[in-house]
Amino acid sequence: MPTAIEVLVPLPLEPLSYLPPSAGPTPAIGARVAVPWQGGARIGLVVGRREVAAGRGIELREAIDGLDRAPFVTPEAVDALLRIARRAAVPAGVALATLLPWGFRDPLRHRVRPLAGADVPGLERDADWLEASTISLEHLDWLRAQGLVEEQVVRVRPTVRVLAPVAQVDEGLIGARRANQRAALERLWQLEGADSAAALARDADVPESAVRALVAKGYVAYREVEAPPPGLPRPSPDAPLPAPAPVDAVPPAGDGGILGGLRRQRLAALLPRLRNDLDDGRSVLVLAPEQARLNEAAEALASLPLFLLSGELDDEQRLRLFEELPSSGPVVVLGTYLALLAPLPRLGRVVVTEAASGSYKLQAGARLFVPDAAALLAEASGAALTLSDVVAGPDTLVRLPEGARRTLPLPRLRLHAADMGGSGNWPLHPDLLRLLKQVRERGRQAVLIAPRRGFSAALGCEACGWTAQCPNCDLSLRYHRQDGRLRCHQCGHEQAPPSACPSCGGTALAPLRGAGTQWVAERLVGMLDGFPVLRFDRDRRDDPEPLLRGEPGVVVGTTAVLRLPPLPALSLVALTLFDTHLALADFRAEEEALRMLLELGELSRQRRPLVLVQTYQPEHPVLTALAADPPDAAVEALVGRLLERRRRFAYPPFGALAKLQLAARDRSAASEAASALAEELRRRGAKEDEVLGPAPAPVARLKGRYAYQVLLRLPAGDRMEQILAGLPPRMGRARLRVDVDPRDVGELLE
Repeated sequence: MPTAIEVLVPLPLEPLSYLPPSAGPTPAIGARVAVPWQGGARIGLVVGRREVAAGRGIELREAIDGLDRAPFVTPEAVDALLRIARRAAVPAGVALATLLPWGFRDPLRHRVRPLAGADVPGLERDADWLEASTISLEHLDWLRAQGLVEEQVVRVRPTVRVLAPVAQVDEGLIGARRANQRAALERLWQLEGADSAAALARDADVPESAVRALVAKGYVAYREVEAPPPGLPRPSPDAPLPAPAPVDAVPPAGDGGILGGLRRQRLAALLPRLRNDLDDGRSVLVLAPEQARLNEAAEALASLPLFLLSGELDDEQRLRLFEELPSSGPVVVLGTYLALLAPLPRLGRVVVTEAASGSYKLQAGARLFVPDAAALLAEASGAALTLSDVVAGPDTLVRLPEGARRTLPLPRLRLHAADMGGSGNWPLHPDLLRLLKQVRERGRQAVLIAPRRGFSAALGCEACGWTAQCPNCDLSLRYHRQDGRLRCHQCGHEQAPPSACPSCGGTALAPLRGAGTQWVAERLVGMLDGFPVLRFDRDRRDDPEPLLRGEPGVVVGTTAVLRLPPLPALSLVALTLFDTHLALADFRAEEEALRMLLELGELSRQRRPLVLVQTYQPEHPVLTALAADPPDAAVEALVGRLLERRRRFAYPPFGALAKLQLAARDRSAASEAASALAEELRRRGAKEDEVLGPAPAPVARLKGRYAYQVLLRLPAGDRMEQILAGLPPRMGRARLRVDVDPRDVGELLE
């Protein structure tokens, strides 16, 4: 029976069946292969093999050619990729496009020729290789179907323009007047090429005119040559890591977690494990949620054989890394989610740093939560899974048995809750104003975190209550007073504020409560009398270099300031409205708020800054737990209560949750499609009480589209994959998007 290969292309499709290329060996699982595609050629990934009946084999098209000597990704990573796609309820091609957005869109040189001795319509008998582009797509497809042509593909490598020697020194360059030309030509033959005439002139220490003369005489010429392999970033070691705080438990050798402490302490505790893995001949994959955290980890782990893989590398650098890794020996790859499928030899451990970070939730494509995907990769590879985080959240507690956790003491916070309910000052509490004046007087530094960018959450009429609304979304426009604009932070619409209220005609228009970074910064500039005030948000990022050198000042920003390096003279960190972090549309809101507060200590390495929290809930359990001294037992009890609440309501990890959202330009189309979807889920086996909705999304209209959604809440297990498998991308006139394990139930899924 013939063998077919299953090929996955980065499109919203499942694997497609092809016969192996007639020339050469059958491509291995994990290798890239060129396949016929719409009259041309396309690169795909071999994800399986299967036997097919002889009659069925005749119907299959033949793959053109293999592209890799060794698998592009390991068979274990291929297995994980397919499982990740099923978990995320997306076609496997979408998961491939999400995790490997390079290596499959490279330009190909595609050539064809007639079979030896065959009379092929439209081609000369025994013709040599021809560019496929010279044959019409319809004719090439017909020739393929008849089996009359051979095909070949070669990846087109990037080229660079260089100055190359063409002729040797001869009598035409004899004489003192041509000495510089002779010297330049002799040097170019030694170099075998130069980037430009100016570069050669500098290297040979001659005038550039001498090189131009060589070009005019034909001794040298510009040529396109294959570009040299791109360089790969190599991290340099940071200052020595601090020793981790002492603990009673011995670090487990296998699966486990490193919890508590500061990030540098957790990395210090991780380092011996990684060295042991490398000594045992096993490679390690270390994941970071974002670039700032990756850079920090790279400095800490730079003493190891370390490769970096993230969005900062271009496609050619990533391809070079994928080509080198299979033969590199035991190494550590540190990366963002883009490193999940890196072809590591003998993968022995997968480490997820900051394991519960919301930054791991991908916002497009296969909307993965990366730690879950990492667990599937570890399982498919037979590798140990290590989770590292500042606090053991409910998901971590369930995933890791107690004996497999190494726990470091939690960071100690000097915490002060300022009750906004008893204060007439807005947006800054009198306690915060007093402390900021002390920061100025003592020449120290402060960081203020506001809940949003811009000036205020809305602009409205104080007389009648009208607020400026986005024409595309059911949201108020944010007021940016610095440039006098109203902006929607969802769809990007912007406009000038009206001169009078469109509702009552009055002129009492003013920013409403909901102070953003602009409002807070303006208050500080007026109050601190020349003291440096910087902003750090998406609209404006002032250079923090003076503060990094230790100069005094205040930084006002969104949570983006948490990505700043530590400030050497930081004495105060303030959250201007803690309650916004507790009001997120997710059952993890308290856990995320707890983690954010604990991470504030990372903003300083020299001292423990005072953390002031402005809130209308000063007795909230998160604040009371962190105010304990030490906080470890109180935080553990709080997390235990959060875990029990999840168990009671069957939220993950005790159940599976998916958000299915229908969006359309017409409200009725979205509503009708959502009702049809709910019925389809029940038909597929979901029980009545497991289908919640349909209902309008919390924000019913975003970016001009009406959104209705259905929540599917099931017991933990594989039923979620079974029920969601193969749902169509559209229902009626509405587009369907699925988000398994959502982080924000009100978000419009792109």
